[in-house]
Amino acid sequence: MNTIHKFILPMKEESTITMPFGARIIKGENQEGFVAIWAIINTAAPSVDRHFRLYKTGQEIKETPEKLVFIGRADIHVGMDIGMHIFELI
Repeated sequence: MNTIHKFILPMKEESTITMPFGARIIKGENQEGFVAIWAIINTAAPSVDRHFRLYKTGQEIKETPEKLVFIGRADIHVGMDIGMHIFELI
């Protein structure tokens, strides 16, 4: 069965999220203070690890742009407003 599922990314630069194989990420943004991504998933597919990176506005980007897929942007407030840009590492 195909559904839309939400995944919460930890508030750290790089993270690994387990999701069904073939999941198609459709959006990433702030939701109630968390960085969230939504994906269309097949609930019967085997699980795989996918890797994500959060970059702040103005932060040096370590990877080559070809290895990053932009997913979205989240404004997070932790003492001050921080714009977090959400990428998947490929």
